[in-house]
Amino acid sequence: MKELNPLLRSFLYIIGGDIAIEVGIELLNSEEEDITDEGITENIKARLKGENPDMSFEDNTEEFLKLNTVRKTLYKLYSGKLAQFRRIRDKSTGWFIYYWWHEFDLFEEILMEKRRLMESKLRDRLKFEENNYFFVCKDCQDSNNKFNFDRAFELNFRCPDCGGQLEAQDNKDLIHFLKKKIVLIENLDLSISS
Repeated sequence: MKELNPLLRSFLYIIGGDIAIEVGIELLNSEEEDITDEGITENIKARLKGENPDMSFEDNTEEFLKLNTVRKTLYKLYSGKLAQFRRIRDKSTGWFIYYWWHEFDLFEEILMEKRRLMESKLRDRLKFEENNYFFVCKDCQDSNNKFNFDRAFELNFRCPDCGGQLEAQDNKDLIHFLKKKIVLIENLDLSISS
């Protein structure tokens, strides 16, 4: 039985939890054959039952591992570009049958794309923080309202909630934090080995 790469396993968990890992294992181990969502569900049940013979998939007549849960997970993997399918109409029933396969070989590209997106968003936020002056109300302790100079000027430097004075906020710590995160992401090694 083939095992998932640890980084891929973590990514699958983020996408859909434990069920996504189980679906990923089934997709990886069915590379040579066509497999339907029903087949994936049954294979997971058989594998888990083999690992823990006392496990029951029914609890008070409610199924533990539902076909719809597997289908939703497959669609999440499809949305994340980690799975593909082909659809064939069953001539006898008129229903569509979906055959699934993994696209895990694209995983490194997907990670690089997400890294570029995250870095871009952090750079945009850094630029915004560096190019603006911000004001906050010190009287509203529960409020996280932060106003840029133009908005504070429109408000006559008065808090819209309590009427207190808006004071300049030092955002050097946030700027430093954003710079550290950008450097961290730039130096992050996302290459997949094995």
